[in-house]
Amino acid sequence: FNQVGGGTKTRRPIALRMQYNPQCSHPKCFLQDDDGVERPKTLSEIQKYVEAENRRLERDPVRCFDSREINVRMEYKYCPNMILIDTPGLIAAPKIPRGRMNNGAVSMQQRALLKSAREAERLVVNKMKCPDYIILCVEDTMDWKHGATREIVQKADPDLSRTVIVNTKLDTKIPQFGTPSDVCDFLEA
Repeated sequence: FNQVGGGTKTRRPIALRMQYNPQCSHPKCFLQDDDGVERPKTLSEIQKYVEAENRRLERDPVRCFDSREINVRMEYKYCPNMILIDTPGLIAAPKIPRGRMNNGAVSMQQRALLKSAREAERLVVNKMKCPDYIILCVEDTMDWKHGATREIVQKADPDLSRTVIVNTKLDTKIPQFGTPSDVCDFLEA
């Protein structure tokens, strides 16, 4: 029910609470409304709600993200008891040299992108700070030696003891390995 693909799709964290229910032969889904009451919904209705929230935040002149979770609960006889929280993805902020931010050399688009990147990072780091959470970080980086994810995750989990980082698109990284030691560096990172 969540959007994937190019650009920022998740603008509010989505908490999926999965509950084992042996009597439930078909998945039952519930969405907690803004009034705090949980109501039965179809996956299609949940998807429409998430998309509407994303559109609302895209148009918001003050903020691009909202730290309030969208709470979805699913009961099913094949569900484990667990909670997954999908947070907004991190945004690659433009590199702006020190002292250039306020002298007019930075475009409005660059300022807006930088503000969005900081807002997304703040939301994600604050969510990861809960010491009970295991952090699963999926990173699609074209240059494996310069992935930014680890540095940001370490703001919440300094020794990465609660973190699993998954690097995707290995096929794009293979040409970057010039020596056997490059492969070892990648596997040890």
